[in-house]
Amino acid sequence: MSSRLVNSNELINKVREFPTLPTIYSSLMDLMQNPRTTSIELAHLLTQDQASSAKLLKIANSAIYGLQGRINTVSQAILYIGFDEVKNIVTALTIIKLFNTVHSRNEINPVDLWKHSIGVGIITRQIGKSSGVRNLENYFLSGILHDLGKLVFLKMIPTEYSQVMEYSINNKVTIREAETKLLGITHTVIGEMLTEKWRLPNSIKNAIRYHTTGMIDNTFDHLVGTVHIANIVANMYGMGYSWENIVPEPNVEIWDKLNLPDKYFTNNYKYITMEFDESLSLLLNLRQ
Repeated sequence: MSSRLVNSNELINKVREFPTLPTIYSSLMDLMQNPRTTSIELAHLLTQDQASSAKLLKIANSAIYGLQGRINTVSQAILYIGFDEVKNIVTALTIIKLFNTVHSRNEINPVDLWKHSIGVGIITRQIGKSSGVRNLENYFLSGILHDLGKLVFLKMIPTEYSQVMEYSINNKVTIREAETKLLGITHTVIGEMLTEKWRLPNSIKNAIRYHTTGMIDNTFDHLVGTVHIANIVANMYGMGYSWENIVPEPNVEIWDKLNLPDKYFTNNYKYITMEFDESLSLLLNLRQ
């Protein structure tokens, strides 16, 4: 007799029926993919959604960007923080809002997971900067979305996922091992499926699917490896709660390839936590 709580094929079907992202997001992605798109066209699209525009301006004027002077229009925001950052802000706020109806169960609190995920996003971006990555477009967003599949599970099967959590704690195994045992499918696979449905970039999809091992089929990928390390560090820093009671050791090969300076996370702790606090208050307070 199977010990599984649900049929994994049913879960896959539920993901296929999951809501799509709002029309403004799809329109934004279409514009962003066109190299001829101007800041005027992008601003025109965003100003059609007053709520998104107001949130974008609030973030652009925050200490995160440290800009001198006041940004009063979406056009100015695009000019000063760039196309990619605008896209990342809108994407993050859109997806966080989509999961607003997910409620806490037992020890599983969605807000705690978002806190953890925002921490992973900040650390991922910081490592990318330190490593000299020129295109950091998807680093922050990959960090924020790496545990997306856990939220999907909590939204689709809240009772069963509480049991997964309990199994993980009682048997001292990772959430992913508990998911495999009781659900027959992991949050990394479910998250990957949802990013495919939403047509998010392959780099983000890979970070979600492979962040627990840090490698893509035994091949090093800088973004995936960075999210892997950032996930562990965010747990060690105590940023939110990833619903994991076991913090795994980092993949040594990835650590070597990133080649970060000695005491890197000790030396950058103050800066990372300051940016974490600022981002937390903004992204979570603006999620409605």
